[in-house]
Amino acid sequence: MWHKFGHDRTYLKSGSGIRLGWVDNATGVLTVEMAEHRSDLEAWLASHTEAVSSGTAPDSVEAPAEEVSAVRGVVFEPPAPVDAPTSVASLDWTDLSGNRPGQAAREQAEAHLERMRSKSKFGTFLLRTFDAKTDERAWRVGAKGEESVGSRLNRLTEHGWHVLHAVPIGTKGSDIDHLLIGPGGVWTINTKNHPGKKVWVAPHQVRVGGQVVPYLRNSTFEADRVRKILTKELGWEPFVKAALVFLTGTLIPDVTIKKMPESVLILDRMEIPGAFKRSTGRLTSTQVIEVFDVARRSTTWQ
Repeated sequence: MWHKFGHDRTYLKSGSGIRLGWVDNATGVLTVEMAEHRSDLEAWLASHTEAVSSGTAPDSVEAPAEEVSAVRGVVFEPPAPVDAPTSVASLDWTDLSGNRPGQAAREQAEAHLERMRSKSKFGTFLLRTFDAKTDERAWRVGAKGEESVGSRLNRLTEHGWHVLHAVPIGTKGSDIDHLLIGPGGVWTINTKNHPGKKVWVAPHQVRVGGQVVPYLRNSTFEADRVRKILTKELGWEPFVKAALVFLTGTLIPDVTIKKMPESVLILDRMEIPGAFKRSTGRLTSTQVIEVFDVARRSTTWQ
C-alpha cells in the first residue's frame, strides 16, 4: 500500500454505476476511461472545477447525455512516471466480456494450422488424420477443453455471476482461461485437457500421465497476479482464488486427489457450475458489479 503516494480523486460514474473516468482533485486533470463520454465529462468538469479542487464536489449532476455521479475518494498507488502526460488523458479499452471460451487458444491453433498448410497441405492432412502430436493439435485440444468448461461456467450468469473468457494479461501473449466473478469472490480458472491421461493430485504436486507438471505453482501465481491488479484498480482487496479443471476425455474424469491443495481448487467438468453456486458470502452484489466493471476492461490487464 502506497500511503505516501495517495491520490485524492473524484470518480465519475454513469447513472447505472459504470465508471467513466476520474478527476485528480489536486491537479484538476481529467482521465477519461470511456471515450464516447468525453464531452459529457469535460462539460461536467468545466462547471465544477472549483468544487472539485476544494473537495466539495456534489454527489451527482446532470450531464448533457446522461447522469454522471461524482464520488470522492482517496486511492493509494505508486507515483506516475516522470514523463507521464499532465493533460487530459483518454484510455481506450476493449470490452473483454465479448470474448468466447477458448478464443485465444483457438486463434493459436488456426495460426499453426495455416503455417503447416503453407509448408505441405498433404503433410498437414496426414498429421491431422493420425492425430500426431503437433503444436496445432495441442492448441486445438486446449481450445476444446476451454470451450467445454466455458459453456458450463456461462450457466452461472443466472445466479449473479459474471464470466470473462480468454482474458489477455501482460504483454507476452499470456491469457487467463476464465475469470469468474460473483458472490463467491473472484476465481481464476485454468482448464487442462489431457485425453487418455491419468491425473494425480497431492497438496503440493500434480502429475499427468506420471509426469510432474507445474500447474499448482502457475495457478497460484496467476491468482496472486490477478489479486494485486484488481486491488490496485479497485482500492480494496477482493477475495481471489485459483481453480484447476481437468478433462481426461472420459465420462468420469480419471483424476485421483490424494488431498486437496490449499491454494488451488481442483475440479472436473461435471462439478461446474455446482461448485461455484455453493460458494457465496464473499462479495456483495454491489462489489460484484464493481469488480466486473474493472475486470472487463482490457486496459486493466495490460
